[in-house]
Amino acid sequence: MTSRPVDYLLVGLGNPGDEYTTTRHNAGFLFIDYIANVMAMDQKWPTPPVYQRRMNLSADIQDVVFSYTKGAVSNSLRIVLVKPLTYMNESGVAVKKAMDFYQLTDPKKVIVVSDDINTLPGSLAIQDGGDLKSLAGQKGQESIGAVLGTTNFIRFRLGVGKPLSGSTTTIPQWVLGPFSQDNKEMDLFAWLMSHTTQALLEFVQTNDLKLCRKKFTKSKKIPSGLVPTESLVSPYRIEGM
Repeated sequence: MTSRPVDYLLVGLGNPGDEYTTTRHNAGFLFIDYIANVMAMDQKWPTPPVYQRRMNLSADIQDVVFSYTKGAVSNSLRIVLVKPLTYMNESGVAVKKAMDFYQLTDPKKVIVVSDDINTLPGSLAIQDGGDLKSLAGQKGQESIGAVLGTTNFIRFRLGVGKPLSGSTTTIPQWVLGPFSQDNKEMDLFAWLMSHTTQALLEFVQTNDLKLCRKKFTKSKKIPSGLVPTESLVSPYRIEGM
């Protein structure tokens, strides 16, 4: 799209295939499609957003230049949105291919968005660094850490919670199950996608992860005024299939 350097890879984790579209484990894919639509509307780009299927990168890719103004200063960022086609447990393969192709060597330029069973529904966790144990519980994150040989990439972890105590539902069954309208789960996740979009766009514009974490991850309260949500799926097109 442009010869300017890439500022950030924004990677959403999930599994390709219609049977996985609305599952909790596809929270990263759902979010990437959501923020792609938000950016398109903000920038007055054509909608729905268009991904290019890049089999050499094992991913669907959208390469954009996002313009913004803070105070009296205007700026822009080249952001590459990435949806790996490798399935969750091999996500690191696609991330490494994208980093190599776009000549990124700094893992802090990689932002990975995924589901997180250890974070409450409707809550956001933001991480970077730490030991490999900090990636535990999310196979896609673990794969990226193993392939890159570092945990120094940025993680935005979207809370999907766990089965209720005493439930016969296993963790794999839970994450591979669809978001439900019970207990306002879909409403909470729709709110969380909007909240995370604000957090992520603020981070890429300020590069201040500490401030972003303080501002967007502290509340444990259920947000008020949740909007009833019928679908978490955002429109998009894929070219090059």
